[in-house]
Amino acid sequence: MQTIFYIILIAYAYQIIRYKIGWSLIKPLEKKTYRPTVSVIVALRNEEKNINNLLEFLKNQNYNDKILEFILVNDHSSDNTLSLLHKSNIENLRIINLNDDEYGKKTAIMKAVNIANGEIILATDADCSFDINWVSSMISYFQNPDVHLVSGPVIYHKKNSFFQKIQCLEFVSLVASAAGSVGINNAIFCNGANMAYRKKSFLKLNDFNDSPSPSGDDVFLLHSIKSINNKSIVFAKEKNAIVTTDGQPSISSFINQRKRWASKSILYKDVASTYVSYLVFFTNLVFVFLSIMSFFSSNFFISFILFFVVKSIVDFLLLFPVLKFFNRTDLAKLIFPFELFYSFYIVIIACLSFYNSFEWKGRMYR
Repeated sequence: MQTIFYIILIAYAYQIIRYKIGWSLIKPLEKKTYRPTVSVIVALRNEEKNINNLLEFLKNQNYNDKILEFILVNDHSSDNTLSLLHKSNIENLRIINLNDDEYGKKTAIMKAVNIANGEIILATDADCSFDINWVSSMISYFQNPDVHLVSGPVIYHKKNSFFQKIQCLEFVSLVASAAGSVGINNAIFCNGANMAYRKKSFLKLNDFNDSPSPSGDDVFLLHSIKSINNKSIVFAKEKNAIVTTDGQPSISSFINQRKRWASKSILYKDVASTYVSYLVFFTNLVFVFLSIMSFFSSNFFISFILFFVVKSIVDFLLLFPVLKFFNRTDLAKLIFPFELFYSFYIVIIACLSFYNSFEWKGRMYR
């Protein structure tokens, strides 16, 4: 049995080291004179507390207004989202309402892309903030005609509570894995809060309607594009491309969000993404098993210590340079204690995602 445990550990360490190498292979783009037409798309549902900030960030973008438009799609908001949108004085803003028989983020995105004037689609979320050069930084990669999708960096706002710090560290681990996988030309996922793609690629390759998941507008499109050309996806490793958003305010909302994210993994058609999902799950499952059994056997205790040391070291090697990129090296000291919590959390979330429903934007999904 322990031989199997060590095989899983070796496979995990190998995969994380590959992502660490992938991160180091990604270089910022130097030439940034490319200026195509761009449509920034945001799906909205009950975002009255965020809408004014979002509009301000969009309005301040350092990009020619004549070739830039903002398409904000209202998904049956029951608060003041729509009225606040109509008060905006942004000339290149287009407000779209979903019909009574239309709902959900994927539907909103599809509707927006179909009417978009931009050659390049840039997607984000209503609760995000970004630099004035965010648009120009993200779309500059499309000067290479072989690039069809750009995955952008996302980080949580810096907050002082321990829960927010742990949550941010876990989120950075996801960003690091996503970026590292792009660096080795085997992308596994991206974040819909910061991604860009060619309109023609979306219209040709998106398979939203084939997936029962209410979310996944990001990862399923990435997988479709990757299936055609795995080198057509890049990561924007630039400070100006960073999008900042809020972590979850409570443990219950955090678990609900992670259940939604995890529920998509069983629908993956991409072999690498499926492999990594199972590898991470079984690595953490073994870690949990060893941590419990170490109380009853010295042999298991030795295995547990070895597992903990090796896993912590390789995770640190991946996470530290990414934390440095985000100016969040203050979180590095939490990596080792985080390892103990993380394994139990992963196993619990994975189990819950198969059997429990989750709430998203005021709607319940199973």
